[in-house]
Amino acid sequence: MTETEESRIELARTAREDEIARLLHDVSPNVIKALLQNRYLSEDDVLVIATRKNLPSDIFAIIAKDQRWIECYPIRLAITKNPKTPLSVSISMARYIRLFDLAEISRSHFLPLVFRHKLEAIIIEKIPTMALGVKKTLAKIVSGDVLLKLIQDGYPDVVKLCLDSPYLLESHLYKVINRQNTTIGTLKTIAGHPNWSNRYMIRLALVRNEHTPLSIAVHFLETIKITDLRELYADPSVPVTIKPFIHQQLLNRGEQPNSIPEEQVFEIDEEDEDVIDQYTDAQEHTEE
Repeated sequence: MTETEESRIELARTAREDEIARLLHDVSPNVIKALLQNRYLSEDDVLVIATRKNLPSDIFAIIAKDQRWIECYPIRLAITKNPKTPLSVSISMARYIRLFDLAEISRSHFLPLVFRHKLEAIIIEKIPTMALGVKKTLAKIVSGDVLLKLIQDGYPDVVKLCLDSPYLLESHLYKVINRQNTTIGTLKTIAGHPNWSNRYMIRLALVRNEHTPLSIAVHFLETIKITDLRELYADPSVPVTIKPFIHQQLLNRGEQPNSIPEEQVFEIDEEDEDVIDQYTDAQEHTEE
C-alpha cells in the first residue's frame, strides 16, 4: 500500500462535507470502504458510490448491510441495478423494489440471466392481483416471461399492448399460440395483428391450434408452403376440422395428398362447405 493511498484512507475516515466530494470517485476500494465509515457521509454521497461500476462487489454488500443507507429507496434501487452487486444481495433487495422499477431492471442485459428471471418471477407473482390499468402500463415496459403471462391472461386491451411491444419476440408468441390454455379471443387478436399475422411461423402455429377459429385458419392456408401443407395433412395432432381444407388446398395446387391412409381421408360436411364458399367468395371479390 502506497503512502498516498494511506493518506487518502485516513482523510476518508475524517473528511468533512466539503472534502468528501473529491473522494467519492477514488480508484482505491480501500479509500471507499474508509469513506463509508465517515459519519459526515450523506445519502447523496452513498448514492454516487452505489452507482459506480468499477468497484469490487464487497463494497455494495457493505452498503446493503448498513441500515443508515439501505432504508433510502434510491440507494436500494441503485444497489439492485448495479451488475457488480453480489447476486445474493441483489435478490434480497428485489423484494423491496417497486413494480415498474423491477420491470425496467428485468430488461437489463448487464445483469445475470438468473437474476433477471428471478425478477420476472416476482412480477408474475403479482399479476393476478393487479388492477387492469397497472397491467396495461406493465405491458408496455416488460419483456420475456412477463409479457407471455400478460398475453395468457387474455384481457383484450392488455393483449393488444403486448403485441405492440418492441420487447415481444416471435419465439415468445409462438409459445403462447402452442399452449392449450390460450383463449380463442387471444388467438383472434394475434391473427388480426398487422405485424404478427404476417409472420409465416405464427400463421403456421395458428393453423395447428385447435382453438383458432376455422375461418381464420382456412384463410392462412393459402400462404402455407406445399411441404408444410403435406406435413399438416399427415400430422394426427392437427385439428380434424381443418384437414378437409388442407386437402382441398393441396388439390388446388396440383398435389395428391397420399400421406394419409384412405380410411383417414377427411370429408367436407355441409357446414365446412359454407366456410369454403365464404372464403372463395372473399377471394373472388379481392381479385375483382
